[in-house]
Amino acid sequence: MPEEVTSKQLAVEHCRRVNTGDPEAVLKLYAPAVRFEDPVGSGERIGLGALRSHVRNAIECRVNEVPDEPVGSPTGRYAAVEVTSTMNYLPNGPFIARTGVIAPPSNPETARIEIVCVMVIQVGADGLIEDMRSYWGPSDVRVLEDS
Repeated sequence: MPEEVTSKQLAVEHCRRVNTGDPEAVLKLYAPAVRFEDPVGSGERIGLGALRSHVRNAIECRVNEVPDEPVGSPTGRYAAVEVTSTMNYLPNGPFIARTGVIAPPSNPETARIEIVCVMVIQVGADGLIEDMRSYWGPSDVRVLEDS
């Protein structure tokens, strides 16, 4: 089983690698049959192919993830971390706005979105992330105008 410190480091490393803009570097942290849901309630997706698409989409939006201090679990297999993500409103913002989570900004080309979430990971015996869940809801999202 992984140690608590390892799981906590993996949660923060996920954010660091997302910020580099290299989806393949992010994927190296994950097991081939990874399960993930972002946000929780949107439907579980499985496998590196699905995760690759999700990460590429985030990187296309110029996402920047800032993790807080992670917390672990007694078994060492789980870690949770609050993450503040900012990204360009385009191209995904209009979809989010259609769901009613945010109102469209006055200038979509320059606006950014901020999402505060809690990311929870589960790490396997091989040291790779087997499961990732991102918890956020409408009150955790806001549009940043003129960013």
